Amino acid sequence: MKTYKIFLASLFCILALWACNKDETPVLTHVETSILDNLPAQNYILEEPAKGTNPLLFTVTWTETVFHFDGENTPRPAGPVNYTLQIDRKGNNFASAQVLAATNTLSSNIYLNDINLLILNKLGALPNEAIDVELRIVADYGQNMAGLAISGNTLPVSITPYEAKKELQALYIIGDMNSWNNTNTDFIMYRNNNSDEEIYTYTGRLAANTYFKFILEQDLGTNKMYSRNDETTLVYAEMSDGAFHNETEGYKTITLNLKELTYTIVDYDASADMIYNTIGPIGGFCDWDNEPPMIKSAYDPHQWSITYEFKISTACKFRGNKDWVYNWGGDSSDIPYGKAVFDGTGTDIKTPGTYKINYNDITHHFVILSQE
Repeated sequence: MKTYKIFLASLFCILALWACNKDETPVLTHVETSILDNLPAQNYILEEPAKGTNPLLFTVTWTETVFHFDGENTPRPAGPVNYTLQIDRKGNNFASAQVLAATNTLSSNIYLNDINLLILNKLGALPNEAIDVELRIVADYGQNMAGLAISGNTLPVSITPYEAKKELQALYIIGDMNSWNNTNTDFIMYRNNNSDEEIYTYTGRLAANTYFKFILEQDLGTNKMYSRNDETTLVYAEMSDGAFHNETEGYKTITLNLKELTYTIVDYDASADMIYNTIGPIGGFCDWDNEPPMIKSAYDPHQWSITYEFKISTACKFRGNKDWVYNWGGDSSDIPYGKAVFDGTGTDIKTPGTYKINYNDITHHFVILSQE
């Protein structure tokens, strides 16, 4: 009987404690939302950084989101809190909010390339035109009482994005000269420089009754090429017709403007151009002597190529017949495209590695493409 009474007393205490704990579950009565700190500036004009870099534009900081329970003045934790930094056009009330960063800290670094790409692709910004945007913080808190808390303020910012320069694409001739092999890179088009004018040129032999088109590096292995639209214009598409036609054997100068989709093909008299026995790249990498020989094209004796591993950074020129009477160098910054001049200084290959080099001894155009 005594044991039974003790058991009932213990059960009563347990139930009383459970009821007490249930009644004492804290009630969230107030959320003190985050406040964004002002940025160093409100206007940012972005410029494309050096290739391979992504500099810090600014750092966004904010106060902690805190929670009050049962009407208390002192805040208490409400479980884990994660912060999302959002961005949208000013005045859009974040109806099309994009995530700029997500973190469980009270700050986020914003990098130039990232925000430039986001506002161009997601917010409809135009290059070189200012766009007014707003930033806000959304705090995602708690577990059993999960919820969202939007920052008590927004940050207005004006950003002018840059238009990224297009990556230079190698352009090749595909046609009867390489059996329409759409992966063949033997016949490369040259450029005078590395500007964004998108003008390519080629002076070389074309056999009689030759059909051909032009293909970008990115399209190799496909049938998407630059084809003939009419006497002066190109079309860039996958199509079965539209091949250019060379009727009679001879040398031609082909010039393509990919931006304007125009072209010219004119005769070139190569009768006075010297035929070299050897041509090779020469520079500090081979102590300016005993240069590695390039391969002469079987189709056109004025086209040369080599794939070579440079173990050091070096200047690079071209020498004919292993004789300094015949040497040509480009400007030091001409990578990957350039046009060499007699006794020029030479192009700087600053990064050691394997490169494929093409050289045209008629026009002295060259292409130096990294293979890594």
